[in-house]
Amino acid sequence: MDALEMVPTEIKEAFREAEREVGGRGLKVLETVKLLTRALTPVKRTFICIDAVDECSDKHLSQLLTSLHTVSQTSPGVRLFITGRPHVRSAVEKYLPGSVHVIPFSPNSDDIREYLEMRLEHDLDSEEMSPSLKADIMKCIPERIPDVYVIANSIPEVPSNR
Repeated sequence: MDALEMVPTEIKEAFREAEREVGGRGLKVLETVKLLTRALTPVKRTFICIDAVDECSDKHLSQLLTSLHTVSQTSPGVRLFITGRPHVRSAVEKYLPGSVHVIPFSPNSDDIREYLEMRLEHDLDSEEMSPSLKADIMKCIPERIPDVYVIANSIPEVPSNR
């Protein structure tokens, strides 16, 4: 099977049963991880992409990363692609041990300025934009964009041609 053509019946039933319980609590994390692992194991290749993992609360970050590690270790076709700011790097390396490749990058300031200009040009409330406010936006935002990095897990090494 190359892809899931539909949601497996087992997953639908688990959600229905969780809804029927008092308060419709939803699935617990461990239940979700088990179902996801079972659904993805037969799939040849699956990419799970999570942007801005640094925006996850500290309270839930370890559980999220532990769950992703479990899924990636028990479903051989799963590849993770995670982005976040530098302050969560140590947590990612701790909870996704041995298979993390960190690729640091910083946004290109010219790209940021071009994007801002485009957004400001298409702003529906452009009458409210004074030239000095626009100048402040164009100066301050590119200066305050922090370094970002990409974390890739379970990406196989490319064999060398010798």
